[in-house]
Amino acid sequence: MEPHTNSGSFDPADEALGPADDPIHTISNLIAWADQDSDETVDEEFGEADNQLIQVSLGIASGLFYSLQAKHFPTASHSLRVAKLCSRWAATLDLEAYQRDQLEVAALLHDIGKMGVPDYVLASPGKLAAEEQQLMERSQDIGLEILSACCDGEEIVDLIRYNYAWFDGTQGDYQLKGKDIPIEARMLAIADAFDSMTVDQIFRRARSKERAFAELQSFAGSQFDPDLVSNFCEMMSHPLPTSGQSTRNWLKVLSPEQVNKHWRVNQNGANPSKMRSLAPFQESIVRHIHDAVVFIDINQQILGWNQAAERLTGLTRDAVEGHYWTSELLGLADHQGRKFTHETDPVRVSITAGTQGMHRLSIRNSGGKFVTVTAHIVPVVGEDGKSLGTTIQMHDTSGVESLEEQIQSLHYKATRDPLTGLVNRAEMDRGLVDMVERHTTAGRACSVIICDIDFFKKINDTFGHQAGDEALICFAKQLQQHARSADICARYGGEEFVILCPSCSNEEAGQLAEKIRSEVAATPQPALGGKTMSASFGVTELQRGDTADSILNRADRALLQSKEMGRNIVTQIGSGLKEPEIGDRRSWFTRMFAPVEPEVLIKRAMKTKVPLNLAAEKIRGFVADHRAEVLSVNEEAIKIMVDGESLPLQRRVADRAVPLIIELKFSPITGEKGGQHTKVQISIAPRRNRDRRKRDAIERARHLLMSLQSYMVAYEFVDTTFAAEEEVPSWWSKLWGSSPKPESR
Repeated sequence: MEPHTNSGSFDPADEALGPADDPIHTISNLIAWADQDSDETVDEEFGEADNQLIQVSLGIASGLFYSLQAKHFPTASHSLRVAKLCSRWAATLDLEAYQRDQLEVAALLHDIGKMGVPDYVLASPGKLAAEEQQLMERSQDIGLEILSACCDGEEIVDLIRYNYAWFDGTQGDYQLKGKDIPIEARMLAIADAFDSMTVDQIFRRARSKERAFAELQSFAGSQFDPDLVSNFCEMMSHPLPTSGQSTRNWLKVLSPEQVNKHWRVNQNGANPSKMRSLAPFQESIVRHIHDAVVFIDINQQILGWNQAAERLTGLTRDAVEGHYWTSELLGLADHQGRKFTHETDPVRVSITAGTQGMHRLSIRNSGGKFVTVTAHIVPVVGEDGKSLGTTIQMHDTSGVESLEEQIQSLHYKATRDPLTGLVNRAEMDRGLVDMVERHTTAGRACSVIICDIDFFKKINDTFGHQAGDEALICFAKQLQQHARSADICARYGGEEFVILCPSCSNEEAGQLAEKIRSEVAATPQPALGGKTMSASFGVTELQRGDTADSILNRADRALLQSKEMGRNIVTQIGSGLKEPEIGDRRSWFTRMFAPVEPEVLIKRAMKTKVPLNLAAEKIRGFVADHRAEVLSVNEEAIKIMVDGESLPLQRRVADRAVPLIIELKFSPITGEKGGQHTKVQISIAPRRNRDRRKRDAIERARHLLMSLQSYMVAYEFVDTTFAAEEEVPSWWSKLWGSSPKPESR
């Protein structure tokens, strides 16, 4: 520390300062301060001389500096040391008086923007997180905004603005670089960096002068002016003069006019007339909008809270404005009630990441209950592209959610059986049609299980209808417990139930039915006095040519067979879609000269391993499932009519249904291994010749033929003929069997 000079070293030439010197208590103290080394110890408060010099330099703006001191003393102390360095350096460079004045003021206030940085960031002892670093960088803009509002002119503001500019122009979006940057700003950048490096910080220890010089030299030409770096290092390497000249430079501005010449109320940049014209409209919109609106700045401090927000949350504007945002303030959670963490809070994410989003959230309302809101969170970005904060617009959707719940409840009631809670018959019918159409198109297996409780009337008569209801409920629960997640369990009517099994073969459906049957038979029923009950099951799989009605009728027929065979059993009917395609085995000569009867749509003979007596039973099932009408029967043949309404492929409502006549002739044959087989000759034709002109008649006939093949479990076709659909096959096609695909079966 250099020796203090006494008051006698005051240069008489400076006595011209006149009466304006009176406010200063002791001139000698100021001179003694000015001659101290810049390495002085940082105390907890400024000395009297420091305070007087701050007032001398800043005048009415000294309140800004004391605000910074109250906010964060280390930052204010750093600014004062930088100002001293700049004042001494300006004297050695012989700058003009107005330049020295502006440099000293800029040095004192260059960190004034840190008043807008949260205390926890300024006091952070370690490396700043990305969010904290953004807040610290934002302090530069805050400082420029503060000074722009009170500086008379842009000179001091520009000095502080370009203090952050790199000499080579590679960092930041600044208009000036190199020697075009004001010399005062270039000097301030060097003095600022030097003091920061050579004084202890909360996040690191002070560096030596030599290391600080080396650091400045390494950035000379990029961040700093290389000539000024050399000059500064040279100045700081030699003892400072003790003449007190630096202090006397500060004392020359003691008159109020000189002190306050930099300051006045400045509204040029704010365009006050425009702000005054728009502000009432904007404020009125925010105040009276039905949605809650909240404004939060970059520091996560709540700036605005409109009346709708007060009504929704029960928190008044005065109670929240000025406080910091936390998700706990509103009990913020996602729509499933899961609380947000500090990292997942959508408001914080919007501020730090600069992303907007629409969120369905849960908040605590004015009544203390949690309601659902739709929150539109939008970041606010300034003209320079930097984040200023975020806005939150919250719309109460609890009423809409209640309406959705009511609709869902009504749909549930409309599609469910009120006693068992299973799907009702109407919904089951829709599901069955959809399942058959989808699996027929995809060529995949699906099955239907139909079942009912055995002797249910006896249960009602013996134990009462209440016990019967309990038995139905228990049976429904057992169906649901064993059904797969994709299956549809429905109450078909009375004690009958249906299970729709998508992507399920006959074998798999039979196993499921058997599992349910055995459990039902082994489960004591409390409503029946601990006795058990039984159920019968019919199972079938989708076959070619099936409709929703035919597959359900076939399953019902299987159920009837179970009852006829003694009940409490599972009966399966149908062979599914897996029958092998059977080719036309006629010779080319037969194909060439086979007679064609124009009135017949399809004529075919098939062989089946089913004996003649069972073949008749198979045809009986076909008639029942397709709701066909038997026209004539004799010992060897049967003629039936299938109404077109029960057939698939109805194209339009306006299409007239085409009834088809099917003639079947049966004859016993002996198989290759001596078994009794049956040959069935099939002829399908429209009921009237003019019906043959319907474009879909042949396609409907094909479906009936495939269905007959499934019912009869045919293994070979012979003597097959199809009517022409659109064109007559050529003799070459007849010769080589290359007619349209249906003839190659």
